[in-house]
Amino acid sequence: MLRIPEVIQAWSVPAWAAWNLGRVLFAGVLVGVCAIMAAAWIALRRLRKRHTDLSSDLEAAADERRRAVQALRHTEALYYSLVETLPQNILRKDLDGIFTFANRRFCAELGRSLDQILGRTDFDFYPRELAEKYRRDDRRVIESGQVLDVVEQHVTPQGETLYVQVMKSPIFGDDGKPLGIQGIFWDVTARIRAEEQLKEQYVTLQELAHSEHQAHQALKQAQSRLVQTEKLASLGQLVAGVAHEINNPLSFVSNNVAVLERDLADLLAIIQAYGEADRDLERVRPDLAAKVAQLDERIDLTYSMSNLPRLIERTREGLRRIERIVKELRLFARVDEGEWNEVDLNPGIESSINIIKGYARKKGVKVAMDLGAMPAIRCRAARIHQVIVNLLTNAIDACGEQGEVQVRTRSEPEALGIRIDVSDNGCGMDPETRDHIFDPFFTTKPIGQGTGLGLSISYGIIEEHDGSIEVQSTAGGGSCFTVHLPLEPRRKPPSPAAATGLSTAFDSTQDATIVEDHPREVPTVAAASVSEESDSATGDSSK
Repeated sequence: MLRIPEVIQAWSVPAWAAWNLGRVLFAGVLVGVCAIMAAAWIALRRLRKRHTDLSSDLEAAADERRRAVQALRHTEALYYSLVETLPQNILRKDLDGIFTFANRRFCAELGRSLDQILGRTDFDFYPRELAEKYRRDDRRVIESGQVLDVVEQHVTPQGETLYVQVMKSPIFGDDGKPLGIQGIFWDVTARIRAEEQLKEQYVTLQELAHSEHQAHQALKQAQSRLVQTEKLASLGQLVAGVAHEINNPLSFVSNNVAVLERDLADLLAIIQAYGEADRDLERVRPDLAAKVAQLDERIDLTYSMSNLPRLIERTREGLRRIERIVKELRLFARVDEGEWNEVDLNPGIESSINIIKGYARKKGVKVAMDLGAMPAIRCRAARIHQVIVNLLTNAIDACGEQGEVQVRTRSEPEALGIRIDVSDNGCGMDPETRDHIFDPFFTTKPIGQGTGLGLSISYGIIEEHDGSIEVQSTAGGGSCFTVHLPLEPRRKPPSPAAATGLSTAFDSTQDATIVEDHPREVPTVAAASVSEESDSATGDSSK
């Protein structure tokens, strides 16, 4: 190190100059040292301040961490209290179906500890079929990302079958990708069984209400049938009485017409002989001949003589028609109709059609029949004929003018029975009407024109014969009623001795029937038929 005296000596400067230079140098060094010390002090203060700030930050971070740890512990405690104390089974599985969590209730459900459950799958605890179902459900939840909420059967490891409410939801990571599923399920067997019991009780209540309604309807129908039975008994007596009263004078008239026809032939022969003596009468008694000529001109004797045989023949034709109508009325109200017999229904059906034709003419409706060969069946013929008349009357009422009604009968060998079709081209029925036409008291006719019992009782009559009655109809497209009857009813027919007289004819001890679905009675229809036939038979007797 170069010393100051040596420097002075080297430069050969005066002593005072050297002394001054030394002072200057010393002052410079002193200033430098002070500057360095000041900088060090400033740096030290900065370090102290930074240390203080860092200490404060560390303390704040430590406090925040302590609070976070406390919150986490509180959350964990809350989660634990919820998961472990809830009465539900709670579990978690990863994407491979491996259990990653299970609460104590689920552990108790399986009868295993948590360590025995974690790392295993459903196949380790449940039957294979049930485990496969659980695995399919897990995959569906993961793939759809939707919550599964169902009630299903569950079999415990002990083999007990329960109903459980199951809720499975997907678990997602921070990146939004699925990590697995969380499942919650609980026993709802008591609720399901209570609901099933409630449903059974509801069904039973409905059945009781329906039975009560049916009983009420049956009572109303029985009351109506009782009233109708009395009407039909009176009707049978009236029909039989009218037929008898008509038959007696009809016999007199028929006999008298025969005598009149015989005597008229003789009278015509005598008049013709007198006519041949006109010239002789003019020569012998001109005054008498003139009087005869005046009478001949006034009465048009030639026309009368040619027309009288034709009038007699028309009268006989009218009498034959009246006899046929009386016969049909007696057939309709015959005294053996309460009995079950082997009967060919075609003649009775033809009689029913003839009875109703007069009513059809007044309505402008044509009635056609196509009666095929049928075997005799065991039945109560009059009841079947009443059904036919009822169907015919309803068909005629459904048609307007120029309407057509057809009755068709056929044998059904394969079904061991027969078939009767009554069809029309009338107004038809909509589905709602068609579904109720056989209900008691249901009618589409105006008040006072329909009882609503005709088809209901007709249905009962056919059912009594182990048959069936069907209807095909569309609004505006007409209707077709089809009656199927077996050759021999499976039910044992009642004894014929159960009814007597005209009560037997209409069977007041069994279901009553009515002729048609409105208050028009058979004598009215028959009277219309008689009137139409008589008008047609009598003709014009004027000259």
